[in-house]
Parts: sequence; C-alpha cells; structure tokens
Amino acid sequence: METSTDTLMEKTEWYSGFFSDNPFIHNELPNRLFGITANPLPYDLWRDDLVGITLVLCTILLIYSFNNTRLQLKQQTRDFMAQPREHSGLFAVETSIESQSRMLMVVVLSVMGAVAMMAYSQGRFNISQHIISPHLLLSIYFVSFLLMFIVRRVTTNYVNWIFFPKSQQKIWKDTTSYLISIEALAFYPFLLIFVYFGLPFEKSITIFLFILLIIKILLTFKTFRIFFPKSYCLFHLFAYLCALEIMPLLALWKLLAIVTEILIVKY
Repeated sequence: METSTDTLMEKTEWYSGFFSDNPFIHNELPNRLFGITANPLPYDLWRDDLVGITLVLCTILLIYSFNNTRLQLKQQTRDFMAQPREHSGLFAVETSIESQSRMLMVVVLSVMGAVAMMAYSQGRFNISQHIISPHLLLSIYFVSFLLMFIVRRVTTNYVNWIFFPKSQQKIWKDTTSYLISIEALAFYPFLLIFVYFGLPFEKSITIFLFILLIIKILLTFKTFRIFFPKSYCLFHLFAYLCALEIMPLLALWKLLAIVTEILIVKY
C-alpha cells in the first residue's frame, strides 16, 4: 500500500502545474514521454557564439592596427624590393602605438591559426561526438600559436644578435613585422568566407597554403638581401629559414594534432 501511495504522489507531482485543473489531465494514467530521441547537430564554427564574438573582436583589432600603421605599411611596400641600405633603419623611430599595433597583428594571426586548427580537428577527429569542449580546444590552440610567435621572435632576435650587426637586425625586425601584418590582412577575408559562407575545407587549405607560400617566398627574398647577399651563402639561407621559420610552424601543427587526439581519447 505504501508503494502504491508513493507512485500516486509521483504521478500527482508530475501532472501538477499550469494544466493541473484541466479536465483532460488524467492523473491515474502512467507517465509517458512522447517523441523520439534526437541526434545532436555536428559542431560548426559558424554556430559557435564564442567564435563569432572572437572574429568580431579580430575585425576591430585589424581595423585599429591598420589605421595606426597604414602609412608605415605603404612606405614599406614601396621600398620592399629595394636594396636595404646599411644604416637605413637605425634612425627610424617606431612609436609606441605602432609597436602595439604590430603586437595586435600577432594576436589576430594567432586567433586565425587557432580557428584553422579547430576546423582541421573537426574534419579529422569529429570533435562533436566527444565530451571535450570545443572552447577548451580553441583556447589551447590560441595560446599555443601565440607562444610559438613569441618564442620564435625571441630565438630569432638572439641568433641575429650573435651573427649580424645591429643595422641588419633593425631591418629584419621591420621586415618580419611588415610581413606578419600583410599575412594577417590577407588571411582574414578568406577565414570569414570559410567560417560563414561554407567554403570547402580543402579549398580553404589550398588558399591558406598559397598565401603562406607567397609570404615565405617574400621572406626568403628579403632575408637573402639583408643577411646573405652572396650566392655562396644559399646553404646558410636555407638553414636559417628552416630552423627559425618553417620547422617551428610544422612542429606546432603536428604537436597540436597529437594533443587533440590525446584529449579526445582521454575524455
């Protein structure tokens, strides 16, 4: 009798509420749930509010940075193919606002790398089928890319300080900052098209790799003009770029793929 009473009380609590006085509610009937089990939607970047807010912030940062450095970018574009002069960069003073704008370009580029890695992880590991939070992965990717840029810059400055004079170091810093800004401005429109207009992942990767190839070709040309102007220094040029530019990016991409797989298997 006690069990029957408890069951009746549970049914009464289930049916109590806004429709409790409805004459069509029958408390004596067993509880029934109607409908079918729904399949969760796969994770998409364009559905993620955090990704949308992040891209809006990136747009604001890009506009702010470009507005503060547009004159310098214009001058550097005009003089990019010219032969660097020995003391041309020693007396060029970069303002604090321009320096902050360059740093913001690095932050935006790190965000774009994180979003690209997120798309790669979704296509390879199907993260929507796992408990791991996409926002956690996005944060890990962003911090990893940002640390990679910082470590690469510190390492490059240290190597340049050992082997090259101060005038060449200044020209190199200006060149790399310029190319990072151009890279961020070139990548961003295609990233928006990929996220919100359904550009296929394969085509997006092809476009990104093509832009990256153009940037690295320009970097190779400028490095040759600054540090290794002689033809017999081609081996040094190749070793310099591979050790400080190419290998860190490839190593980071592989490391993040391994970390993503470990997190998905663990959780």
